[in-house]
Amino acid sequence: MNLTRVLNNALPEIPARVLTDRPPRIPPDIVFKEHIEDGQPIVRVFVRSQELLYRFSPPTWALIQLFDGARSYEEVAQLYSQNSGMEFSVESVREHASTLEAMGFWYKTAQEKNVLLMQMSADERRKALKAKANKYGDLSEIAFPAVNPDKFVTWLHDRTSFIYTWWFTLLTLIAFCITATISITYWPQISRDTLEFFNFKDKTWADFGVFYLLALFTLCWHEMAHAHACKHYGGRVPAMGFLLVYLTPAFYTDTTEGYVKGSRHQRFIIAMAGAHSELLICAVATPIWWLTAPGTGLHNATYLLLLMTGIAGVLLNWNPLMKLDGYFMLTEALGISDLKEDSTAYVSAWVKRHVWRLPVEVPYVPKRRRVGFVIYALASGLYSYTVLYVVARFVGNIFRNFNPEWSFVPELGTAYLIFRSRLRSFWNFAKFVYLDKKDRILARIGHWKTKVIVGAAVIFMALPLWHETTSAKFVLEPLKLELVRARVAGRIADVFVGEGTKVTKGAPLLQVESNALRAQVAASEADFTLAKMKANAATLHYEGLGQSIADVKRLRTESQELERQERSLDIISPAEGVVLTPRLGDLVGSFVAEGTNLIEIADLSSMRARVYVSEHDMARFQAGGVGKLQFDGRMKIWLARVGNIAPFSSGMASQLEEKSKYTGLDPLNFYVVSLQLDNSDGSLKPGMVGTAKLYGKRRSVAGLLYQELREFFGRKVW
Repeated sequence: MNLTRVLNNALPEIPARVLTDRPPRIPPDIVFKEHIEDGQPIVRVFVRSQELLYRFSPPTWALIQLFDGARSYEEVAQLYSQNSGMEFSVESVREHASTLEAMGFWYKTAQEKNVLLMQMSADERRKALKAKANKYGDLSEIAFPAVNPDKFVTWLHDRTSFIYTWWFTLLTLIAFCITATISITYWPQISRDTLEFFNFKDKTWADFGVFYLLALFTLCWHEMAHAHACKHYGGRVPAMGFLLVYLTPAFYTDTTEGYVKGSRHQRFIIAMAGAHSELLICAVATPIWWLTAPGTGLHNATYLLLLMTGIAGVLLNWNPLMKLDGYFMLTEALGISDLKEDSTAYVSAWVKRHVWRLPVEVPYVPKRRRVGFVIYALASGLYSYTVLYVVARFVGNIFRNFNPEWSFVPELGTAYLIFRSRLRSFWNFAKFVYLDKKDRILARIGHWKTKVIVGAAVIFMALPLWHETTSAKFVLEPLKLELVRARVAGRIADVFVGEGTKVTKGAPLLQVESNALRAQVAASEADFTLAKMKANAATLHYEGLGQSIADVKRLRTESQELERQERSLDIISPAEGVVLTPRLGDLVGSFVAEGTNLIEIADLSSMRARVYVSEHDMARFQAGGVGKLQFDGRMKIWLARVGNIAPFSSGMASQLEEKSKYTGLDPLNFYVVSLQLDNSDGSLKPGMVGTAKLYGKRRSVAGLLYQELREFFGRKVW
């Protein structure tokens, strides 16, 4: 038998028990004020030593204030009954005190805290130590030791309280208008550079350093503004510290006293102060950037501040879907302090009760708020999970640049670290659903309907209903393309067509002038005439007849060739189609050599899509199969047949290729698959790009899953 347990049960209670039986005492370091929430009075109470905020009704708070550590429960009950005019029993007082004791509200001396710790079981102490040890193991929020900036904030507020005057507010609004005017004027440049500023793809270590220094300065300024506003409305600022939110640097400031002492309007200003302060930086930096000379240090520094605090600051700080400034401003504007928690709890409980048929109670929400709660809970949850997913994908993209095959390991690991608490909640929910439905499920397993459903599911999994598919990028090009070249060197005298002109076969396209060729034609004609005269004279005198006839034949051939070249100066269309070459008018007056490419003419009634399929997807389809094409920016789907497949692999077309800044990665090879499309309506144009889906053999769901697993392990393990 455990000797410790024997002694614990046999020996009388130690004096520590007496300490815990003393009447409770209200904490001496509380800050409280009465407010109106949802049309009802409520008292907000902040306990500085506990760093906790409580909400009590005015009658409950009147009762709590009577506990001074000296009055007994009987005295508190008697005094409260006299003050309220209603009879209040000792048992009711004890029940209220016990509830607050469970909440940890009452003041405890150092000796009483040690006694409570001694009374904890070993398992409870281990759990507490484990929770404390895991404080830095949660990637969602890693907090570092804070400092007490209250004296500094007081000193700063005494010298800058003019910020809250009407004239400074007017100057601020004027500065905002000037900043907005400059931003709108240079909007294409600023918007593009903002995206590039927050894109870490091509940044150097120096760029990272500059970015984080600006971020730390902006965040510190932001939190100091919250502290300044809190101090202005009578609250202390006992803590300000540094933390990492999913490894992203951030600051935090304890402005709880401001939310307790301030009115609804004042609390709104405290929440808005951080975002407002960043806009002040932007309002100062933007005119300086606009006025200073490009290339100077001040010009460049203010532009970086503009990018940090401008568009990005507005989108981040004023977003009400995250528990940042925009969220707290929204809650104060609506008068709903716990909007995210209450809306999520309502939607979650409603789904559990009405969808999963679980025995849970749906929190009461007034009818006028239910639709808003549902919309906000869904939007906020979707946004939050999207942000977490982007973080996991960001880690995967980093490792994918170094090892594409195994990058899923750190990506899944990061996703697990981020989503582990949510996975744990889902697992507990699944167990709850199972325990609630277990008896019903077990009762139905042997039922004939269940057997029929299971059999139908097995048959469905085995039926070859689904196509093997592969998706790939494609570029559109004409099926028939004629290239018109210059047959004779010369100068372009005139152009009769332009880009997009429909031409028929034999239609004039260009006119070329060549003075040298025309001189050669005239000289050839004169030589040919003279040769014929000599041949006639030789016939009459029977002298040199053979040579004369040979000269005539040679000169006739030369003259005919030169005449053919002269006729080639007028360039005509070799086929019916549409002119694709742009800016043909620029050719007028230019000199072109023989064989120069001049005009492209294409028959656009039939088009060909060149689909670039990666090597490992080639086994999923075959020639003659079905394909679907979707062009970027269009909703319509085009059907086509798979034509010929290139016998050799090649690189992707330049307009489809995604450039990589990592030279150590080998580019993929692709096989070109041709699909022919009918374009009798002329809606498709050469050069259009999109995504093609090619269909192969039909397989069952089980077969597809087996093939995916086999290929996955084959690629990774081999």
